Formats: sequence, structure tokens, C-alpha cells
Amino acid sequence: METKIISIVGEKGGIGKTTLNILLASELRYARGKKVVLLDMDDPQYSIYKKRNRELQLLETEERGQKDVYPIEPVTVATIQKTVLEYYGRVDYIIMDLPGSLNLEMVKGLLYVEHVFIPFGHDELEIDSTSNFYLTLKNNFLDNDQRVLKSINLFFNKYKLVRKNRFSELRQQFRDATIPMMESVVKDKIIYKEQYRNTLYPIPEGKEEGEKELKSFFEEVIKLVN
Repeated sequence: METKIISIVGEKGGIGKTTLNILLASELRYARGKKVVLLDMDDPQYSIYKKRNRELQLLETEERGQKDVYPIEPVTVATIQKTVLEYYGRVDYIIMDLPGSLNLEMVKGLLYVEHVFIPFGHDELEIDSTSNFYLTLKNNFLDNDQRVLKSINLFFNKYKLVRKNRFSELRQQFRDATIPMMESVVKDKIIYKEQYRNTLYPIPEGKEEGEKELKSFFEEVIKLVN
């Protein structure tokens, strides 16, 4: 089995990376039937791992035993290699949720990631930090003879239609700078975090525009890594 290692990652917290890593893992497992493991490197908080445990506790005992969920593994710098090797070749996708800062945990995790996706918005400071973060990853992990990293892709997160022209200008600026930009965007919707961010169920099949656009985003992610 050919395993793909993916991470939606950012250099600071609050950009929605953890929510999107959960949504991606749930989409791949429950909606597409893929074998997935999610590695939680948010040591020592392990917010995703603890969230899974809380969600399981809310289920009835019988339902809990029947639920075919993807594993969520809390990992550290010391255990990441062992955990990756344990699942590599046994699952279709390994998804890593890395810390929101360029620390030892993130650097160690990035040594194993094959495809990175970086979310950002329209704030000037965020644009500058995202550009610098992209160049750091490119220079240290992508342009490297012994690299594991195969691609870096940026995308608009918390996209707002009222700023559509601004986002269009930014997209062109990044393309002019030969920075790879995804066509899909993730809209600024509270529902993603409050209702859809679940490790036990997929995003509901609905007719809302936001749901369809989120599915389109996942479709593009899958296309880019395969």
C-alpha cells in the first residue's frame, strides 16, 4: 500500500489548521473509505487525542464498540519515527497535526511530511509571515537532495466574499512570485469548528455552498498528493 503523509500546517495558532486536519482525516476515512491515521504532535496538550476520547465517551457502550474509527496517536519528538514506520505501508494516509510554531516538534515532524498545505488570510502581517514560512520550508525541506517533502501548497483560509477582489490580487501576487496557490478556498464559517470538527463522523452531505466548497477543497488536496 502506498502511503501519503500530509499536514496542514502554519507558523502560528488560530489559523484553523487543526480543524482542517480533523476534517480531512474524517473525510478520507468516513466519506471515501480510506485507511487513515492522525498523528497529534501537539505535545503536551494533545487536543485532538483528548477530543477523540471525549467524543467516544458520549457514545453508548454498544455503539462505541461498533464504531470503525481511524486511530489518533499522540506522538513526541522521541516517538514520531517509530509511529510513522508502524503505519507506513499499512494506511493510505498519515495526517500530522503539528504545533503552531516553528519549534523542535514542528521541524522534527516536517522531516517526515511529503505534502504540506499552508492556510492564510488577507492580513498584511499574515501574508508576510506566510511568505517567509513558505520560503523557509522550501529552502530547508523542499530544495534538498535528501528531501522527503514533495510539495508545498498555499490556500486561502477564512475566505470572505466581501474581500474577493483582495484575495484575487493576493493570488496573482503569489503566482507572480512562483508560489503555488490552490484554486480552492476555505470560507470563514464558524460551523466548521463548532459542528463539523468531529473525529467520529464525516461532514454531512448537504446542499449548502460552504459544504460543497469544503468538499472541493478536499478533492483538490487529494488530487495534489496522488
